[in-house]
Amino acid sequence: MKTRKFKKIFVVAISVMLIVALASGCGRPAASGTGGTDNGVTGGTSDQIFVVKIGHTDTGDRSTNASILWLAEYLDEKTNGQIKVEAYPDGQLGDDPEMCKGLLLGTDQVYFGLAGVLGGIVGPKLDVVDLPFLYNSYDEWETGMFDNGGLALYNELLEGSGYTCVDLMYNGMMNLCSSKKVYHNSADMAGYKVRVTSSELNVKIFEAIGASPTPMSWGEVYTSVVQGTVDGLTHSLGVFNDFSFWEYAPFITIAEIQSSPYTVVMSTAFLEELDQAGLQEVFLDGLHQACAQQRQNERELELSYIDKFEKEGATVYTLTTDEKNAFYDKCQDIYAAQRDVTGSEVFDKFLKTAGK
Repeated sequence: MKTRKFKKIFVVAISVMLIVALASGCGRPAASGTGGTDNGVTGGTSDQIFVVKIGHTDTGDRSTNASILWLAEYLDEKTNGQIKVEAYPDGQLGDDPEMCKGLLLGTDQVYFGLAGVLGGIVGPKLDVVDLPFLYNSYDEWETGMFDNGGLALYNELLEGSGYTCVDLMYNGMMNLCSSKKVYHNSADMAGYKVRVTSSELNVKIFEAIGASPTPMSWGEVYTSVVQGTVDGLTHSLGVFNDFSFWEYAPFITIAEIQSSPYTVVMSTAFLEELDQAGLQEVFLDGLHQACAQQRQNERELELSYIDKFEKEGATVYTLTTDEKNAFYDKCQDIYAAQRDVTGSEVFDKFLKTAGK
């Protein structure tokens, strides 16, 4: 009898404890408030924690990764820890295509890399952003993509793909380094064995302007330049500096052939999740600030490299407007082919962003 009475009391006690626990759980405030702000801190509409993994193949000390580290601190403070940003440089989450595809699988939430990576997944219609001599300078690129609507047009081409390009980082305009000479025109280019990516577009560009393009994976490039297997490569001044290519190919032509931006990409579905949690606005605001800082920092570094190369004995030559226009004219067949692939309406609008 005593045992039965004890069991009854025990069951009642456990029931009371469960009720108290559930009541206290339902009544606790969300981790960062329930919307609105508190001393400048933005709160979401739920207490859900979002871990945002940002993957890329740049080094950990480049301006791109520095901007992500800034974003992590900014959003941690602005959301009371509801958004936790984690940076994964140096390909820690895989190679570029793997990370880009991973956005749709949820293995990472933000990826940035060359526009050609996304184009390789979604389709060649996106190659419009990498057309040669579309933008003739950094200032033209920034104005065209942000002020004149280039980024919005790019996202029109992404509709239905599951991807959204939320912003752009600056990788640097694509220039030339060579162990032979600087290049003024197509006649100079004859015999120039230049490393390019395996992109069909890049191969066609250098064939059109008179060079001998050599597609090559990145892992082979440094040894090939040092040993003279290729005469040089096309890339940004930042890469010429970081890998000391200018020591082995000390003739630098500031040709600004392509803008080749870093597309900052997310899955459309994850953006909607942030929106439903009331956190999309603060997240994108922080990301836009981070990207703007990165573009400015990388441009300042880019200009400083020119002075450094010259002081170290390299020859640096900047193409004139007429020389750029002559190369641009050589690429008109590429433009015509891309117009068919992208679609005439969006393609023509893209050219207008560049004043063409």
